Amino acid sequence: MSMSIVQFAAEGEEHLRELPMPAYLYAVIALALFALGLAVLWFFRGTAAKLGQPGRGHGHDAHGHGSENGHH
Repeated sequence: MSMSIVQFAAEGEEHLRELPMPAYLYAVIALALFALGLAVLWFFRGTAAKLGQPGRGHGHDAHGHGSENGHH
């Protein structure tokens, strides 16, 4: 039985599948995707600060509470 396992393992090595592209291209694609994600992040870098500021004339004070009478 151990002889058939060795023979099966030896046959399995002969049927290797080739990669669809060279191995270094996987790293290049991963680096390009990372750079694209960084560019998107950089594009929206100030959005949270702009959306987090209370607008004027909305009846809210600096803490986001109504400022009609000044009490909590």
